[in-house]
Amino acid sequence: MSPPRTIPALIALALALAGCSASPEPDNRRCLAHTPAGDIAGTGKDGLCVFRGIRYAAPPTGELRFHPPQPPPAWTGTLRADDGSRVCPQVRSSSEEYPDDREVFGDEDCLRLNVWTPVSGKGDRPVIVFVHGGAARIGTANEARYAGDTLARVGDAVVVTINYRLGVLGWSELGGLDPALRGSGNNGLRDQIAALDWVRTNIAAFGGDPANVTAVGESAGAFSLSALLATDRPERLFRRVVLQSGSGYLVHPRPGPPPPIGDLAALTTMPAADLVTRQEKTLGRIAPGTTSAVYFGPSVDGTLVLDTPERRLAEGHARGVDLLLGTTRDEVNFFGQFGPDPAAGLAAVAEDQPRFFPAALRDRRAEIAAVYRRDRSPTDATLAMFSDQVMRLPAIRMAEAQARWRPTYLYEFAWSPPGGLGAVHTAELPFVFGTLRFVGVPGGAEALSGDRAALEALSGQMVRAWTAFARTGNPDWPSYRPPTRTTRIWDVRGPDVLDDPRRAEREAWPALPDALELSSAGR
Repeated sequence: MSPPRTIPALIALALALAGCSASPEPDNRRCLAHTPAGDIAGTGKDGLCVFRGIRYAAPPTGELRFHPPQPPPAWTGTLRADDGSRVCPQVRSSSEEYPDDREVFGDEDCLRLNVWTPVSGKGDRPVIVFVHGGAARIGTANEARYAGDTLARVGDAVVVTINYRLGVLGWSELGGLDPALRGSGNNGLRDQIAALDWVRTNIAAFGGDPANVTAVGESAGAFSLSALLATDRPERLFRRVVLQSGSGYLVHPRPGPPPPIGDLAALTTMPAADLVTRQEKTLGRIAPGTTSAVYFGPSVDGTLVLDTPERRLAEGHARGVDLLLGTTRDEVNFFGQFGPDPAAGLAAVAEDQPRFFPAALRDRRAEIAAVYRRDRSPTDATLAMFSDQVMRLPAIRMAEAQARWRPTYLYEFAWSPPGGLGAVHTAELPFVFGTLRFVGVPGGAEALSGDRAALEALSGQMVRAWTAFARTGNPDWPSYRPPTRTTRIWDVRGPDVLDDPRRAEREAWPALPDALELSSAGR
């Protein structure tokens, strides 16, 4: 058996098949997109055209703050798309990878997107639109780990990454303070819809097929796409969806949240940098620990998001959308890296678990915990139970709901770097994008130094699976449906396809609520 190809080898193969010539020198002559709004110039290199910082909506500044996104301003001549610096207002986090070293970002002119596309003139490529995570209050499409080069080359695809409003600016319901702002709690979601509308209108000019759009979301991005699946006719937005470490369970069941700052005059006039700084200080008091990760986000408002995503899927309202979804094995261990040391950090995360546990199941908690403690320490058992409740089990329930109508595919990412905290939340991202950049993944960079070939091989397998799904709707493993419950396990030891992995732990849980009970999570 021949050894697995590395990412560089896959790139060379893809370039050869696409008829592209890789060159170390920029070739911008062919990187001109003739969109309905006008010409946009990108930068060419190594067989790709890259367009950065294209506005898909008007800057939400001044009177537009807290209002739905508006059309982008027109331009004359050729728009130069080479601005990769935009970060929506937020306080810097060590778990993100920013384009510069600012501690606080305050520029509201951030509703922009980036496009990667092969140089060759071939059109009708599958389109992959990525919605980043970050607790709906941090992160940016301009992180280097989200670069679309490998997905575009290996998958012969058009890749788009988008910014959207975060924190209080994108996800706080202000209708109680001003009726004109009713619905502002889902403006981050409306930004994402505006970006998807831009893609549908313009992506053909970049070689993409507007009828074959796959939206990929991770963490808060996956919560958002889950909410979009619960809107009216979600197939108008995309043909396929990938949910990485996020499901409808973490879509707020009621409009909100209320702003952590209750002064409307301050909210509407305060400089954005000051606003997000004050937001973070307030969250430290009202949503401590891991609860701050779920304070902001999309909500069921009855107008845009019509019901909980699981219910909408079960009723067949997204029957025109193919679905691939999954989780990492040790999701919540991610938060252990922010403690004084790993052991203390993990213990603090475990202590948060009771606040998230469903009230309706409290009399079953000891019984469920006993299943997890069969081969784990008490802390590890609590962490595994926590990860399953908020991530793995809800993903399974969404897969069950959608599998009634469409082929649906489930995975679990199990690779754990030696000396790290496990297969933590976000650990799959460096592999899906082929960037192998491990910010926020303890032990990841050291593992890459120790065995780059194995990590490149795993990344190559995942890149091929994600782009195959975007192209055809089939990632090349059997679809999920009871009773077999076929699941793809991703690890450097080789991807396995298992039926109903960790069945005893899945069966330990009675029915979960459709959504996290936010009152039990510090709200």
